[in-house]
Amino acid sequence: MKKSLLIFMTLMGLPLSAMAHPGHDAVGFMSGVLHPLTGLDHLLVMLAIGFWAARAPTQNRFQIPALFISFLLVGLTMGAFMGQSNIVEMGIAVSVIAMGVVLLLSAKINVVWQIALTSVFGLMHGFVHGQELILANNGLQAIIGLVLTTSVLLFIGFVLGNQKDSVGRCLQSLLVSVLTVAGAFFLIA
Repeated sequence: MKKSLLIFMTLMGLPLSAMAHPGHDAVGFMSGVLHPLTGLDHLLVMLAIGFWAARAPTQNRFQIPALFISFLLVGLTMGAFMGQSNIVEMGIAVSVIAMGVVLLLSAKINVVWQIALTSVFGLMHGFVHGQELILANNGLQAIIGLVLTTSVLLFIGFVLGNQKDSVGRCLQSLLVSVLTVAGAFFLIA
């Protein structure tokens, strides 16, 4: 009960929607670097993708993060030409909850679903920022910063996902819980 209360109180102090964190108006290298760290949606999904990749079968371990970054870049490009979409914002909220489910069922998800989910989540997370980053001054610098921090978060998630025994199970349960609660808040906020 104490853990649940602590998680709830922590989440209440964090931004509750994909657009509720800084970095959507200022553009440059540092805004790109900081952006994934200031939005709980990005932070959680990127950590979860890395965690999931670490627990994937050997042949998929590095394919998952590489696909996420590749489709993040595709999404950035699409967002620049197509503009903002409320459906994508909703998709990002759903991706937070979905990653909780994915981590819960990770051993039972086949390769095709791994590729599909990773690609769609990367696409959505890139799309939502495409217009402001690509069309703004210093947009390329912001994209480089965004990809750099995304890579670091994926790596941290990967390291956490490599933890074995009770530590690994505890981290997985904690991440699943936080993803589920945060995703539910994003959907209702």
